[in-house]
Amino acid sequence: MGEVWAVVGGGAREWALAESITRSKNVSEVHVLPGNLGGVFEKKCIWPIGNDRVKIRNFDDVKQFFNDYKQEIQENNGRVKRLDDLNDIISYISENKIDMVIGGQEKYLSLGLKESCEKKGIACWGPTSKAMIVEADKCNTNDLMKKWNIPCPPFENFYDPESAKTFLKENFGKNGKKYVVKYPYLLDGKGSRVCNTLEEALSAVDDFMVSGIICPPVDKLTIEERFYGEEVMVFYAVHEGQVKYLGSAKDFPERFDSEDTFLIDRFNKRMGHPGEMVNYITGGMGVVAPHPLLKGRNDLVKKIEDTIVVPFLTNLLEEEKLAFNGIIYFGLCALKENDSYNFYVFEINGRDGSPEAEGRWPIVDTSLYDIAKKSYDGNLDELNIKFKEEVCVGVFTVSGSFPWFKGCGFEASQMPPGYPGKHLTGQVIDYSNNIPPNSFHRHAGTFITQTGNLAVGGGRVILGGGVAKTYSEASKIAYEVISDKYIRFVGKSFRKKIGEGID
Repeated sequence: MGEVWAVVGGGAREWALAESITRSKNVSEVHVLPGNLGGVFEKKCIWPIGNDRVKIRNFDDVKQFFNDYKQEIQENNGRVKRLDDLNDIISYISENKIDMVIGGQEKYLSLGLKESCEKKGIACWGPTSKAMIVEADKCNTNDLMKKWNIPCPPFENFYDPESAKTFLKENFGKNGKKYVVKYPYLLDGKGSRVCNTLEEALSAVDDFMVSGIICPPVDKLTIEERFYGEEVMVFYAVHEGQVKYLGSAKDFPERFDSEDTFLIDRFNKRMGHPGEMVNYITGGMGVVAPHPLLKGRNDLVKKIEDTIVVPFLTNLLEEEKLAFNGIIYFGLCALKENDSYNFYVFEINGRDGSPEAEGRWPIVDTSLYDIAKKSYDGNLDELNIKFKEEVCVGVFTVSGSFPWFKGCGFEASQMPPGYPGKHLTGQVIDYSNNIPPNSFHRHAGTFITQTGNLAVGGGRVILGGGVAKTYSEASKIAYEVISDKYIRFVGKSFRKKIGEGID
């Protein structure tokens, strides 16, 4: 029997990581927890659920679980109980003699997943909770980058809403400047507000620090000058001073395509901001990988490493005494200056991204098993990570809004705006996993109802992906596998042009 690994997290990213691990002949099982229903469609993957931590391997196991645990499901409001408490996760990992744990979701890494595993003598590849400060406190990370001369947009940190608003009133629009208002802590990728008007920026301050419409009000935030360039995401495996490139991706964080002005207007009205045209930032509506700007451009990748990645990690280790281990990613703005590209950091995250992981791992030839194993042992420099010649496009279906109609369950004035605001859950999904070759589904927010139906369980629901020689071909495959032929539910929504016009 081969090794038994676990990936900790509950979304589509974790299934992408798990699928890469399962490619290794040395692995017999990958347990994903809390996980979601996507596990029943992945080979060699196990999804533990319920009070008895029943190991789900396929859809027949799900049906059997519903027959055997009807009372438990009813007591849990018709939903399957997942192992989402860190103590329960550590207990399960210990009981099942897991050989290696991969930290997928930022929530668990920030709560101390790595430290908790190592107390039990279990190997865990991922940063400590202290090292996760690079993501969990954006005000602090910006201060560190400024101190170490890491290129990033000019910013100011604020500790009360009035001073933030005063700054915006005095500076917004001066010399054409616009700003991005940023929530400082973890917010599932929804913590940035790109503002086109002063009114939008002031509303963002209220949303983050006063009203709680998006999140619990916070005691500080960052306001950053908006740069107009190409957004680039780059990913690295890290063992202290050793780094290996894990590829790049282009994220599509805005909720709507820019020309969907009717939908943007309706969304803002339902968010309580009539008259504004904010295209809200999400956790990611889709992805293309590799990023077109970096495809075949080893010179630009080296420039990023020399000016940003290595200096940041070196200073983190030497000055802050924080040894980073695991996956780190840098969100960059590429600006063309004097006929060459320069890169500026607008975010750093201490784990893989979503939907970037879903788009990158299908075209990384080297298994995550080999990468994590070498890195954990301190031998990352020995590894030559290989990539496929193909590209990947992924598109998320989300629980969106829909036009009001009589009997829909809401008053016309109380319709939920849809993801990333308040959104419906519980809608039954008419679903088929019988998809074409070179395509895949990654479940993010799905669950099984007590009647045995697949249903919507979150804002981002299922990502459909395609792998091909060109971005346009991969895009066609991705949109095919999220069509109503394969995924259909009330309020289903998605961006319409991801992957188009690149080749």
